[in-house]
This record gives sequence, structure tokens and C-alpha cells, in this order.
Amino acid sequence: MIELRGIELTYQKPVLKALHFQVRRGEILGLVGKSGAGKSSLLKICAGLQDPDAGEVWIDGKRQTPVRHLLVPGFEGLAIVNQDFKLDPYHTVEENIREAILHWPYAKRDKRVQKLLRLFGLKEISLTKAHLISGGEQQRVAIARAIADQPNYLLLDEPFGHLDAHLRQKLSSHLMDLRDEENTGIILVSHEGQDVLGLCDHICILQNGKLSKKYQPEQVYYHYKAPERARLFGPLNSLKIDEELIHFRPDEYKVAPSGIAVRFEKALFVGGLYHNYVRSEHNERLLLYAFEKLTDIQAIEICKK
Repeated sequence: MIELRGIELTYQKPVLKALHFQVRRGEILGLVGKSGAGKSSLLKICAGLQDPDAGEVWIDGKRQTPVRHLLVPGFEGLAIVNQDFKLDPYHTVEENIREAILHWPYAKRDKRVQKLLRLFGLKEISLTKAHLISGGEQQRVAIARAIADQPNYLLLDEPFGHLDAHLRQKLSSHLMDLRDEENTGIILVSHEGQDVLGLCDHICILQNGKLSKKYQPEQVYYHYKAPERARLFGPLNSLKIDEELIHFRPDEYKVAPSGIAVRFEKALFVGGLYHNYVRSEHNERLLLYAFEKLTDIQAIEICKK
């Protein structure tokens, strides 16, 4: 288990304020926050690449030596993949992975490399040099290389930043396979909450230097207290009713013969469903998810989950 106790960090102003959290083997934890919130710094502290100003890092029951006292930065049993993948551009995909475990016996090393090529869908490009493959493929190679030596924990900094929607889905599947097959604990940071909803077991929000408690994806999406946090995870409607401001997700409604009067504006097909845009009687624009165009809609009821 990775455990951070009372972590504090200050640059020109406080970035991290007395943070505590735990991540266990086999758990996928998402750290979500806006750009500049301190997510990458927190990840470096976890990995043993940066000292906090205060606090301790414990891994599997052992207090870790401060980074400034390490001969080589980085805590044992952890691997981190930054947005700079640090591959050897003129070595092949297979060579890049193999180089991470040259100290392994040959037969065991070759078996491990082949397993990772399969796990991350890299068999077809295994003999291609790294500078000739796409950004998404480079990212998968970087992750495969990072876990080649079987770390207990994998830390990922904005892993979906270079990927389109299809590749994000594939990478999510690869990471879940990795967790299931090797019991790897995974921490990933992202400024896009929607990227982690379908992947993480738990999610924490980093905001104003403080880290929230762990939430399950359904909790952080539907059972929010602050609209600003809720918008990190997807669209949120705001509607004023009897001088009270009501917030609800685009699927938290039902079409009704009476209730909140709305008029249809337009619908966009996004694959599998429509994004329907309607206006309230006070001209508030609302987004409603549906499997059809709601051209005849006249009123809705809000159905909070």
C-alpha cells in the first residue's frame, strides 16, 4: 500500500496542504483537478522524484527515505510514466521494453516481453522503431516498459492527453487487464474527470491544495455538493426554480405532460444517443440526453439519482 501522510508543498504559494491518502495493490485511483492544481507534483512525491516540504511517504509498511538522501531518485517497487515517454527513438518497440529488464535471465525476459506486447496490443509493431509509431502507440510502449520489471504500483501523469476517444477506450481496457493480471496498484492523474469515470475504482479531487476523500465514480458524478467539482466530470444543467438554483445531470429528468416548461432548440447525434438542447421559460439552456430527438417536448420533471 502507498500511504501519504501530511504531505505539504509550497512554491510561491501553498500547492499541497496536509494531504493524506492510501492506494492498495490492485486498486485504480484517479486524482482529478484543474491544470495547475498540483497533481503532477503529488505524483512525483509518490514516486520518489521530489521531496515534499513536510510529510512522509510509506510504501508497504515502510517509511521511505527522503529523495535528497537517495543515490538514485525513485522508490523501489514504483514506476511512473510522465507525458514525456522517454523512449529510445531508434530502438524498436520490443527493444525498448526489453532494455528495462536486461538483468533478467534470457528465457524469463523474453517471456515477459512477449506477454507485455500481447497485453498492450503491440505485437504488430514490435519490430518498428519508436520514432516511427504514433503518439498513442508510444504511450503504450512507455507503460509496457515501465511495468516490465513488475512494479507493485504504476503512476500515470495525464495518460489520455495524446489519445483520441477510441484509443482512450483501448488504453483503459489495457490498464484494467494489467490490474487484473498482475494486481498492480495504479494511480492516474487527469484534468478531465470524464476520462477516469469508467476506469477507476475510486476518485479523489485535488482543489485549492486539498485532497477530497475517496469517492466511487457514481458518487462523484451524481452525489456532488459543489457544482464546480461536478463539472469536472461532465455537463451539468443549472435551472432556477422559485428563486432556488437547481443542478442536475443531462440524464436526470423525464419527459412529462406538465412540470418545468421547455421548448426544443436542436439535437445533435453523438452515436447511440442524442444531445437535445432545450430552453426553459426563463431562457436557460439545458442539455438532455435521449435516444431520440425530443422535437415535441413541452415539459420535464427532474429525477435526481
